Amino acid sequence: MKLLTIVIILAVGVAVYGDEPTNNPIEAGDVRWGRDFDAALKNSAKTGKPILVLFQEIPGCSGVRQFGREVLTNPSLVRAIETEFYPVLVYNNRSGGMDAELLKRYREPAWNYQVIRFLDAEGRDVIPRRDRIWTTGGVASRMIEALRAANRPIPPYLIDLAGKNS
Repeated sequence: MKLLTIVIILAVGVAVYGDEPTNNPIEAGDVRWGRDFDAALKNSAKTGKPILVLFQEIPGCSGVRQFGREVLTNPSLVRAIETEFYPVLVYNNRSGGMDAELLKRYREPAWNYQVIRFLDAEGRDVIPRRDRIWTTGGVASRMIEALRAANRPIPPYLIDLAGKNS
């Protein structure tokens, strides 16, 4: 049953996103990140899907690159980010524009290790902010927590991922 679920998810993902690789910097992994925070808020209001915001140092140090290369390229995690959330990437080392505004709004430190926050359509945290979540299983567990808080269904493959890679 788990294999059938994974096959269906991958087939839907290819149909929706195609199988073309992203042109992301290594720190952002394979996720197809949005950069329009206001659009993510509007989409979240329409659908009830939470927003997943990655505050990331790009270019980053070796630890940040490792997170992008090892965690944000896991196909199941990428799929869950892209289908269960509105993913938004915020560069935490830019001094102007939307990135700097969001750093200030959410009181995120500049030039920091990655922090993932889960927001509702009003831009409020659906679960408390936590840093130092640097593993695939840790990110998957936080995603499950956010989906529960938003009263959203939790894909079984995400539960499996959280248990296997903590």
